[in-house]
Amino acid sequence: MRLALLLSIPLALGAARCGIPGPQPSATAGAWTTEARVFERFETAGSIWAEWDNPFDPAQVRLDGEFRAPDGSVVEMPGFFTRHFGRRLVGGFERVEARGQTHWRVRMTPTQPGSWEWRWRVTTPSGAFETAWEPFEVAPAAPGRHGFLRRSPLDGRHLRFDDGTPYVAIGQNLAWYDGRGTFAYDDWIAKLAVEGVTYIRLWMPSWAFGLETIRRAPDGSVASSSLGDYTDRLDRAWQLDHVMDLAERHGIQVMLCIQNHGPFSLEANSEWDDNPYNAANGGPLHEPAAIFTDPEARALFQRRLRYLVARWGHATNLLAWELWNEVDLVGQGDAVVQWHAEMADTLRMLDPYDHLISTSLARSTTGPLWDLPQIDFTQIHHYQFPLPIDMPTVLHSRLRAYANAHPDKPRLVSEYGVDYRGPAETLAGDPDGVGFHQGLWVGLLGGGFGTGMSWWWDNVVDPSDLYFHFGAIARFVAGIAFDAQGFQAIRPAVALPGRSLAAYALRGESALLAWIQNVEHQWTFEPPLDGPDERPVEGATLTLAGLADGAWTARWIDPYTGNDVASESVTVTGGAATLLVPTFTRDTALRLERRGEELR
Repeated sequence: MRLALLLSIPLALGAARCGIPGPQPSATAGAWTTEARVFERFETAGSIWAEWDNPFDPAQVRLDGEFRAPDGSVVEMPGFFTRHFGRRLVGGFERVEARGQTHWRVRMTPTQPGSWEWRWRVTTPSGAFETAWEPFEVAPAAPGRHGFLRRSPLDGRHLRFDDGTPYVAIGQNLAWYDGRGTFAYDDWIAKLAVEGVTYIRLWMPSWAFGLETIRRAPDGSVASSSLGDYTDRLDRAWQLDHVMDLAERHGIQVMLCIQNHGPFSLEANSEWDDNPYNAANGGPLHEPAAIFTDPEARALFQRRLRYLVARWGHATNLLAWELWNEVDLVGQGDAVVQWHAEMADTLRMLDPYDHLISTSLARSTTGPLWDLPQIDFTQIHHYQFPLPIDMPTVLHSRLRAYANAHPDKPRLVSEYGVDYRGPAETLAGDPDGVGFHQGLWVGLLGGGFGTGMSWWWDNVVDPSDLYFHFGAIARFVAGIAFDAQGFQAIRPAVALPGRSLAAYALRGESALLAWIQNVEHQWTFEPPLDGPDERPVEGATLTLAGLADGAWTARWIDPYTGNDVASESVTVTGGAATLLVPTFTRDTALRLERRGEELR
């Protein structure tokens, strides 16, 4: 529940470009949250009296919130300048309209129950001001509130929440909206949540949630730039608030990609001509790759990071900050690596909750960027065209390469598709979503901390209604604590004379998860194939090794529904067992659990 600010807090005064003149700043603030609980947002709002030209420049005016916990520790969170907006859907398009005055806010998340205190600290070149300490009570966490995601202390290749609840990422990219704006996310996230999805990835591009862009006048000249001053993009920040809150209500974690490649790339999806960093648009850079070395550009990026942490750093459903999408399309080498180290260190300094940090590449597999200790997990982007058709084989080999090069880091197939060229080519080659299905399963059973995360969400997945695939794999892994099993990705032997079969599995202490594929059940491609093989696979055997001796229970599961199709008792002797695979056509899945062991 939220209440309006007390009438004594004059929000309108905070909207002035230059506040009340004077040598010293001052502020008035009140609690916005009425019922504080552990792992839920606590928010304060109010006004600052000070002189500034740019409220987003902390060198001119800087707001920090201090929150003193019951154990005496202090959480510091940067504050941010904002305003409220409303939305309407008009003719299928979102209209976002400003409501109320600009003002300041500080958001944080209590991590322990009891008696807390908070205050604001305002700093300007003229001096500093602190509000009085104000008390607030924090109740214990509500059921279903687990805290922030961390690399698990049991197995650093997987994630778990602060309270010990294990996590597996099941989901897809939802990078930007269509014409419906945030109403599109109302639609997409509801469909995903029904299927047990736990993860989405968002971008911050100029055409959606981005804070920095330019606006051109009718004659083509630059009418305005939001570089370092996000006043004109507060509506986009409000949109991102809506989507983050929506995902949180549905129990969905978000990886937030801060910088897409296009604005700084000259080779792929280039937006350099309209980039506010471009000197031609009044920015500091004469070439895009200078983003990694120019001091002014680095300072502007760090300013943006401060605003991101201030606005969304409190969120328990923020899985990770992703610094770049496919940064190698902009530059490579030592400067890129050093830039990542510096920006990740900036995030660590600003973010008291130590959210995970990552980045992504378009082409490279392993390398010095992933060796940085500041990068918490590695990512794979993979599009099958024009490689040989069997995507699971290629994806598994890439996951294995990452595992060998960076064995202690989590890994994720965070973007994949059968064809990078576009949705039309994807649908033409894979009208039945076979490749979409394959990427989900091999992304997880190849050793990722989640499923493969598909692309083309708005023009392939949604119109083709492929959401049921998520539900099947969510039901398949339900109740398995991936970080407690010591899972190893293996390729068990599966055989049937005259048929081409493949198996991918995770072998753990008390559970084995396997996915068995009819390799000839594929999408059409270049050169054209006859189409997916629909012949039944009958009489195949699966040979497993490295298991604990004793009694196990095998459940054979349909990967398209998540429903059991058969079950049997299995006795493992000498660490091995051979199972007869029930008849299937496309693929099948096995969940093998050691009997008498508590499920972990």
